[in-house]
Amino acid sequence: MEWDIVSREGRKSLSFNPKRLIIVGFAGRDVEKTLEHIRELEAEGIKCPQEVPVVYECSPALLTRAASIDVVAGASSGEVEYVVVKHAGKTYVGLGSDHTDRALEAVSIHKSKQLCAKPVAREVWDYDEIVDHFASVRLFSRQALNGEEIDYQAGSTADLLPLETILAKVQREVPDLEDCVVYTGTVPLKQGFKFGERFSCSLVDDLLGRRIDLAYEIRTIEEH
Repeated sequence: MEWDIVSREGRKSLSFNPKRLIIVGFAGRDVEKTLEHIRELEAEGIKCPQEVPVVYECSPALLTRAASIDVVAGASSGEVEYVVVKHAGKTYVGLGSDHTDRALEAVSIHKSKQLCAKPVAREVWDYDEIVDHFASVRLFSRQALNGEEIDYQAGSTADLLPLETILAKVQREVPDLEDCVVYTGTVPLKQGFKFGERFSCSLVDDLLGRRIDLAYEIRTIEEH
């Protein structure tokens, strides 16, 4: 895959194929609130972990920059997440969507993560340049529902566990993070799950005046 690294020195290209894809779940900074959400999901019959955050390893072949992804039936949706890209001893931060089948999620969270393609933006930032103000970086997403654009999610990296905490958890389970892409968890939904035909999201650093945008169409494959 081709990546564009944006730093104070300018923009440069990087080419490498990720060897691992890690999806981190239940990564909210308010652990008690996260556990409360887990109990709510369990009441609906969804089998959930007892410790958080949770590390799900998926195939890196799911990573995509396609303008459209295919899903089965209509109960799937994106989730805006900042992603961590590890390469050559460096840490970069970018943007992705953890698109997930919500119907299968009730059966197996891990299987639901593996089922859908994972859109990821080409542009990444050097983490060393933003670490001092990383908690102020904003995340938000939108969906198109029946042709109407709606705000879907809004928050910041401060809504999630610190990046160092997330990576420490991942590394305990996956020691070799070289050439790895990590989806780090999502920010709150505004009005519950929505299943639209288009998903778009953004990562915004107001201090440095930078943003990364990502958008894709969702094509539903109907059962026959």
